[in-house]
Amino acid sequence: MTTHISPEHSPASVPRIFGDVPPFMALPYVPDLEHANADAVVIGMPFDGIATYRGGATRRASQEIRKYSLLFGGYHFDWDFDALASLRVIDSGDIDIVPGNARASYERLEAKIAAILGLGAVPLMIGGDHGVTFPAVRAVASAANLPVGVIVFDTHLDLAESFRNDHLTRASPLKRICELPNVDPRRVVVIGPKGARNLAEWTPLYKELGITVFSDLQVQQHGIAALARVALEIAAPDGQPPYVSVDIDSVDPAFAPATNSPEPGGLTSREIIIGVRTVAERGLLGFDVVEVAPEWDSPSGTTSILAAKLFVEAICSLAALRAQRTASWRASTDCVQLTKVGMND
Repeated sequence: MTTHISPEHSPASVPRIFGDVPPFMALPYVPDLEHANADAVVIGMPFDGIATYRGGATRRASQEIRKYSLLFGGYHFDWDFDALASLRVIDSGDIDIVPGNARASYERLEAKIAAILGLGAVPLMIGGDHGVTFPAVRAVASAANLPVGVIVFDTHLDLAESFRNDHLTRASPLKRICELPNVDPRRVVVIGPKGARNLAEWTPLYKELGITVFSDLQVQQHGIAALARVALEIAAPDGQPPYVSVDIDSVDPAFAPATNSPEPGGLTSREIIIGVRTVAERGLLGFDVVEVAPEWDSPSGTTSILAAKLFVEAICSLAALRAQRTASWRASTDCVQLTKVGMND
């Protein structure tokens, strides 16, 4: 059997959004959503506000993640189906941010997400620093009829009231999200906090708010799959899909070095992939990957590749739900007969 490489696997034939940046996975590029037809829409939010360590570096994330997304096609071996055959996905480019002005940039993002939701589609956002998750959730929550559940993978709790007198920074998104009228903090779950960059006052605060926190140590003890299933039940007890945010610093810098605040320890690349697949089993109200800082990446683009892979997994989860093949990636082990080779019983 001869297998031909399809055009989308040849980067030279992929149309560019601007310069040398292709649409995500060579998907159709549709900047004007007025007459678009889509089930999910990729957007970039290249906003990087006040620096807490490596400032400005996340602005290039949407470019690099799109480039490395060309490594992936619609067919996924683990799921054993072509996600793009079941799901219409487009790339609508980047938000035209206002550098240094979080409020104005956030308003532009919310308007774009409102347009995506108006199509009946799911927004898939490439950050940007973690502050941009707040306006994304606000837009989704404003359009929702029910309380919105939120699941966050993060090393930090991000519960600061402000940072340098700014209430809209990467240090505060979870605090701002929990203040939204359509978000019940008891439906907010954070997976993976650890280490010495969390503030002492955040621990009593998350308990007071009613947020559920599964620490990195608990992930080690109980496994990511088990905790992600519990997180989904907490965030979405009524069966509704959650909003899911992945701060790439939840992943050990051995697997994702390019981020604003790297901290040793944390999830492996395999664990974050399984975590995303699990919490997305009921679908997604929205999805983002934030805090990827390409300027600090390995020469091979390790972090951006992982980020692109997580968007692929989110797309596969949405497609599987539509095709009534939810969690089919788990079934792939059923067809394998394991035998002992060269071992005595």
